[in-house]
Amino acid sequence: MQKLIGKLLGRLNIAITILLVMLVTGGLGSATYVLASSTSNFTQAINPGTLSTDIVDASYVSVTSPAVAMAAATFSFSCQTKTGTLGTTTEQIYVANPDAADTSWSLGLAPANTTDVWDSAGTDFDFNDPTGSGCTDGADADSVGGQMTVDPSGASIAQGSSANGTTGVSVGTSGSYSEGVTNSVVLMSSDGTIDIGDWTLQGVSISQKIPAEQPAASDYDISMVLTVSGS
Repeated sequence: MQKLIGKLLGRLNIAITILLVMLVTGGLGSATYVLASSTSNFTQAINPGTLSTDIVDASYVSVTSPAVAMAAATFSFSCQTKTGTLGTTTEQIYVANPDAADTSWSLGLAPANTTDVWDSAGTDFDFNDPTGSGCTDGADADSVGGQMTVDPSGASIAQGSSANGTTGVSVGTSGSYSEGVTNSVVLMSSDGTIDIGDWTLQGVSISQKIPAEQPAASDYDISMVLTVSGS
């Protein structure tokens, strides 16, 4: 009798063990039990960059101290005009639009302040005075003025490191600074045909009228600022 009871208990243990294994593995007959999702939802955001401008070298690296050297002048009893070039192979004007401005953008050149002058340790003179056809006699110490003209019409535009081309990107027209009237001159703009890309500009012509009898000095300088805006 005791042997029979032992065999029955042994068979019962085996049956219980099989049932536990089936429950743990999630299968009982043809049923499947899902305790949690095995799929994770990954998310990723790519935000537009910032519309920007810079002066860069041929490798698109920012130039630390960009400069434009105007042709040297000699003291003169008459008004004279000297020229320079903004945007060269080693100092390119650069605009990057990393999906920031979808409709249009415009690049302008302006002084840091409209009251800025060609500064010298000797005698300063104005850069945005249209009086006297842009040349006010330097002999008049109370009114010494010249006028700067910026002409990007002959400049060349090229695509930068992107491969999106230059369609819809164009140079501006010639403009002369006049304080309070023309404070900025457009160098380059886009109509939004290409709303992602980067571009360079070389060969913007700069001319400056210098008043008669402007004192000789080697340290005349003025800072001009590139600004790009768009929407």
